[in-house]
Amino acid sequence: MATLLYRLCVLLGCLISVAAAVPGPKVVRMQTSRIQPRSSISKRSPLSVTIGNEPLIGLYYVNASVGTPPQIVQLQIDTGSSDVWIFGPQSCNTSTSPCLGGTFDPSKSSTLVEVVQGGFSIQYDTPNSGVTGDYVQDNFGIGGMTVKNLTMAVATEADYVPTGIMGIGFDTEESIARASNEGTVYPNLIDELVNQNLITTHSYSLWLDDLDSSSGTVLFGGYDTDKYSGDLGVLQIQPDAQSGNITSMTVAWTSLSLTDPTSGTTTLTDDTFAEPAVLDSGTSLCGVPTDLYNQIANFSGVINDPNYGAIVVCNLSSYTGTLNFGFGGSGGPSVSVPFYEFAVPATDQNNNPLTFEDGSAACTFGLFPVDQGGDILFGDTFLRSAYVVYDLDNLQIGIAPTNFNSTTSNIQVIGASETIVGGATSIASGVTVKQTNTAKVTPGIAKTGTVTSLATKAPVVTFGAISGVKTNAGATGTAAKAPTTATGTAATPSATKSAASNTTPTFDIAAMFMIGGSSVLMLLGGAFVVFA
Repeated sequence: MATLLYRLCVLLGCLISVAAAVPGPKVVRMQTSRIQPRSSISKRSPLSVTIGNEPLIGLYYVNASVGTPPQIVQLQIDTGSSDVWIFGPQSCNTSTSPCLGGTFDPSKSSTLVEVVQGGFSIQYDTPNSGVTGDYVQDNFGIGGMTVKNLTMAVATEADYVPTGIMGIGFDTEESIARASNEGTVYPNLIDELVNQNLITTHSYSLWLDDLDSSSGTVLFGGYDTDKYSGDLGVLQIQPDAQSGNITSMTVAWTSLSLTDPTSGTTTLTDDTFAEPAVLDSGTSLCGVPTDLYNQIANFSGVINDPNYGAIVVCNLSSYTGTLNFGFGGSGGPSVSVPFYEFAVPATDQNNNPLTFEDGSAACTFGLFPVDQGGDILFGDTFLRSAYVVYDLDNLQIGIAPTNFNSTTSNIQVIGASETIVGGATSIASGVTVKQTNTAKVTPGIAKTGTVTSLATKAPVVTFGAISGVKTNAGATGTAAKAPTTATGTAATPSATKSAASNTTPTFDIAAMFMIGGSSVLMLLGGAFVVFA
C-alpha cells in the first residue's frame, strides 16, 4: 500500500496541469436530471450544470464526457463521496446491478494516462457490494467545460452498484484516503475546477426542484438567490467523532415538527434534541430515528409490504401538511417539506405503476428508520425542498427553503476571500454534534418487483392524530406549493448527444426492470441496498 500511495502521489504531482486564468467573473453551472489553498486570482463565474432526475431509480445524475475523443457517460451526483469513477468495459456485474449510464473504454482515448493499475477499491455496507479498478488521468467534461487530466477511477469489477459516481465531497473521503492511515489524498474534481481557474472557490449549490421535475441544477462556485425563498441560514459543518476531521456534509439537526392544516403544528422533539444529519444527494430517501419514523409512518398510513417495503397511497400528494426540519438550534434555519414529497412513484418490474388490490396507486414512502448509532442521511426527499450551498473552504453550509419551479436566475459568485455569510441573515453556531458512524453506503434503486399490484387493500388515511411534546394550534400548516397527484410514472428527460453539454441527461432504464426479481431495490447513501 505504501508503494502504491507513493506512485500515485508522484504521478499526480507530475501530471496535473493547471489552465491559465481567464479574466472576469466565472461560474460553472451543471444541470442535474433528478483542499487546496485558495487561489489569489479574480472572481470567476460559477459553472452551471444540469442534473437529471429519475425518480423511479431514485437518483440524480449528470451528463459527462471522458477522454479524447469524448465518450459519453452519465454519473450520479453524490455529495456524500469524493471520487469520480466510471464503468469500464464489461466491468459491471449485470446479475447484481442495472449497470446504468454507459461505459468508458480507456483503450479508445488518446489522452489517457494510467496512474495506478488496480489502485482503486471501495466497498459499501450493502452485502457483497463494491468496486475495484484503475486510477487514471484524462479529460473530463461537464456543463460545457473540460477539466484536463482529472484523476478518476475506471472500474474493472463492480457489484451491487447501479451506476458510476461523480463524487463532490471532501477529499478526506476519497477511497485512497479511507484505505490508508496516512491522510493521502489527490486533487479531486472540486480541487481541479479551482486549480484550473474554472471557478474561484471550493463551493457549489444544489437545486433539485420538486419530485415532478425532470431536472435541477448544481452551480459550482456560487449560488442563485432566485432558487430559494427568504434568506440563507449558515451552519457549521460538523466533524467526525472518531478522527475529529471534517469528512462529510454533516450539520446539527435540532428539531422536527409536523404541521397539519386542521390541527396546527405538533413538535415531535424536545428542547435537548440534537443529531448529526448528513445532507447527501447520493441517498434517495430521508432517514430519521426509528421512534420519530414510527410516529410519522403511523400518521401517514404506511403499509410495510414484504416485497416493496414501506408503501403509502399516492394520494398522500393531495395532503397539504408539512414536516418541518430545524437546524443549528434556536434561531437557526428551518425547511418545511410538503407531505406530497414523501409519496415517491413506484413501479413493478415491467415499469407499470404499482397499485393496491382496489386499483388505487401505491407509492414508496420517502422516509426510512435509522436505528441508534446509524447514519442519519437527509437524501433527495428532503433536499428537493431545500436550497443548499456547500462551502468546502469555510466549512459551512447555507440552507433555505427552495423556490419550486423557478424559471429565473440571480447568480452570486463566492469569491476567494468571501463566504456564503454575505447571502445569509442568520448564522447558527450554538449547537454542535459529531458524526459517529462513518461507514460508506451506496445508492440503491427505488422500489421494483415482480407483481403488478400489492396484496393488500389501500389504507384509509385520515391524518388525524400524532403524539408530540408541544402543540401550537394556531399554525395554518399550508404547504409552500400546491400539491400534484403522483401517477407512479417518471417524467422522461429529453435525450442528449453530448455528455459535456448542459442539456438534461437521460437514462435508458429498461435494463433496471429486468434484474429485480422479487427483490426491492433502493438507493441509500451511495449504497445499492437489496431487500429480498
